[in-house]
Amino acid sequence: MEKEPIYRAGIIGCGSIASTIEDGLRDVPGFGLFPYTHAGAYRRHPRTQLVTAADINQRNLEAFGQRWGVSALYTDYREMLDAEDLDIVSIAAPSHLHYEMTLEVARRPVKGIFLEKPIARTLGEADEMIAACRSDGIKVAVNHTRTYDPYYRAAKRLIDQGEIGELRAVLSTWREGFSFGGSHLFDLLHFMIGAPVDWVFCHLDEDRSLKDPGGDAYLVFKNGVRAHVHMPFVSSMPSAVDFIGTEGRIHTGGYEPKWWKIEKREGKTVFSRRPYPGRNDGKSGMYTAVEELIRAIETGEEPASNLKAGRAVLEVALALLMSGRSGTPVRLPVTDTSLVADAMY
Repeated sequence: MEKEPIYRAGIIGCGSIASTIEDGLRDVPGFGLFPYTHAGAYRRHPRTQLVTAADINQRNLEAFGQRWGVSALYTDYREMLDAEDLDIVSIAAPSHLHYEMTLEVARRPVKGIFLEKPIARTLGEADEMIAACRSDGIKVAVNHTRTYDPYYRAAKRLIDQGEIGELRAVLSTWREGFSFGGSHLFDLLHFMIGAPVDWVFCHLDEDRSLKDPGGDAYLVFKNGVRAHVHMPFVSSMPSAVDFIGTEGRIHTGGYEPKWWKIEKREGKTVFSRRPYPGRNDGKSGMYTAVEELIRAIETGEEPASNLKAGRAVLEVALALLMSGRSGTPVRLPVTDTSLVADAMY
């Protein structure tokens, strides 16, 4: 049999999500599956080889090289792209640089991009990124980690199999702003609900100095599912999502997943708690994202979260900001492609 190719990978941006975030997560409930970094995912996957990295911060760059045994280090990511023969490039730099860097990577003969979220600041930027990658045949996986996580995919299987009847509503507590933290939630909701957002209504955080505000939001999806989101920028509560159907309920997030099914017993309606299905397949969300990116390169099958999905998430964040500022509901699509949604980083 022909040996499967090994993909040479490089990383732009050597900060937390690229290298070190696991150090603060190992004792946190709900973070049992690693790797949770770009470098760790490439190191773990048998078909990727991490060969180079770039960062303008020399200290970060040197620490990254020592931690991951990478010697081809660059302070100019363009120099790295020109000098190294790369198949896959991670863009793990701050959000406002994603647009510029994606276009630069797309000018090189790479096969795939593993892009951090949110993908861009405006829908116009997102559209240019999509066009550039499409014209050059580059596949993109966006790191909306929950969408790839077996924890949530187990819940999706229950929903798709009809175990809770017809999905009607979602209740969620989340944290951080609508653009940065919300990108994870909104991509997960698109994935789980299986339909785009029709319209939104939002009450923003009272602190108008926030670069990326959160707040309370109501999202109506085109298939009729309603999502209620409580997402203040500053929250001490663990993130959690409840999926409510006509015949049951699934609770995810927090420290323990649960689900219940409605049953009839002796003429009475009762909620019967069921064992949560096996969800640990040994593959973290980051690992699965890399795996799906490789599959996209080889077969054309898109990753669960791609540039088109990333654009949809950005559009939801923009619609919520528009609603919160105007005090009125906003129906999608958002037609002004120059509106800006800033992120924390």
